[in-house]
Amino acid sequence: MAKQFKTKKMLRKLSIIRYILLVVLVYLLIKLCIYSLTKISPNNYYYPRLLIIDYYNLLKDNTINKPVQLLNYRENSFKIVKEEKNDEVEMVYKDTQKLDEKKKVYIYSTHQTEMYADKKSVVNASNYFKECLENENIEVVVEKGSIEDFLIANNYSYNYSYIASRYFIEEEIKNNDYNLIIDLHRDAVKREASLATINDKKYAKIMFVIGKKNKNYKNNYQLAEDLNNLIKEEYPNLTRGILLQDGDNVNGIYNQDLASNIILIELGGNNNKYEEVKNTLDLIAPIIGEYLNEKEI
Repeated sequence: MAKQFKTKKMLRKLSIIRYILLVVLVYLLIKLCIYSLTKISPNNYYYPRLLIIDYYNLLKDNTINKPVQLLNYRENSFKIVKEEKNDEVEMVYKDTQKLDEKKKVYIYSTHQTEMYADKKSVVNASNYFKECLENENIEVVVEKGSIEDFLIANNYSYNYSYIASRYFIEEEIKNNDYNLIIDLHRDAVKREASLATINDKKYAKIMFVIGKKNKNYKNNYQLAEDLNNLIKEEYPNLTRGILLQDGDNVNGIYNQDLASNIILIELGGNNNKYEEVKNTLDLIAPIIGEYLNEKEI
């Protein structure tokens, strides 16, 4: 009788083990399916929460109830040109990038509501950056769509800002060939950490941030390093260097997997005045302009 009871107990243990193995197998298969469907970097494969978010957005993108991808109208970069041929009008699509040899820069801010000490935002800084770069014969597009409105429209929290900005980037680079893409932020540090003085004039320090968890990280890092070195040559104390983001508790991607020429710039901090930010842009715009105009990227 005792032997029969022991046998039943062993069978129950085996059943539990089989059940656990089955659960593990199903879990691995689900992860594999998500990985193949979302086509994401293998670095994210080990972060189930990020996988689920990507998969959720993929499902929404392929259903009638997909999210509002754009809240502002954007012009297509292809213009329709009429050409007369044999008394017939032919509609020809010509890429404006080929018609215009100017280098092109796209500036957006994942966190558009980040403010400086005097209530000016990174969006204000982006528009001034545009003016400075245009003086260097660079064509610049500043994102006009509202990330905040996008988050509200799709019932996303602030933590989903990078997912939201991803829609804008993908739409913008779909038909446009940019030489440089900048995600402009401002840091949250003490004033002394983000303030530089050059010839008795105040400047907001900059820092480059590159995510190490994406396939383009080496190219994006090289781009940031090139620009950082050029700035250091002219103004050694203007840059705080390059921050490489890696590890379990950081983003590590920042949408830089979308292209090999995307960089994130922390322009000053929350304690910097907007005038200090503008002073910095006055200095770095010519450096970036010269770099783009001389280098094929």
